[in-house]
Amino acid sequence: MLLGKSSQYMMNSLRNIYRYVFPKRLYVIGKGSVIHKEAKINNMLGDKNKIMIGENTHVLSQLLLFAHGGEIIIGNECFLGEGSRIWSGKKISIGDRVLISHNVNIFDNQTHSLSAKQRNMHFKSIFSTGHPVDIDLGDLEVVIEDDVWIACSSIILRGVRIGNGAVVAAGSVVTKDVAPWTIVAGNPAREIRKIPVNEH
Repeated sequence: MLLGKSSQYMMNSLRNIYRYVFPKRLYVIGKGSVIHKEAKINNMLGDKNKIMIGENTHVLSQLLLFAHGGEIIIGNECFLGEGSRIWSGKKISIGDRVLISHNVNIFDNQTHSLSAKQRNMHFKSIFSTGHPVDIDLGDLEVVIEDDVWIACSSIILRGVRIGNGAVVAAGSVVTKDVAPWTIVAGNPAREIRKIPVNEH
């Protein structure tokens, strides 16, 4: 049966509303984990196996994969706070029992080119045809090991590894690796002290 223009328009509108209200799940989630209403998951790659969430983990943050690549792996019993953004163009791995507070930013890329011309072209592309699939953003893997605590408003930059049990103090900017069982703070983040074995 052929539909008239108004009926076809209504069907298309209903399909778009359905996709918005019931979006395709583009992630894999473990038993007992919760994606809270505050969370946003943007998987521009369209491959659900590129965002893997372990068991008993609570996500209130934004998880974003760029169109040119990316992968986010989150372990068990983690908490990712509201207003935090985890943006991947390469790979971001988060271990077990990791606490990420609110308004934390974790990037494994530069997000834009350092070239003003390329940056402008990227901006135009985003709003005309979507995020480009053939862009180099200097992607470098980020690894956050088990039992790490990243306090509010911290920034973790590309290529960084944060060792087991480390603590990143509020408002820190992490530009280089953090040793296990160490507290770092500041911009750029520097070691404040070691965490004694009896506090592990």
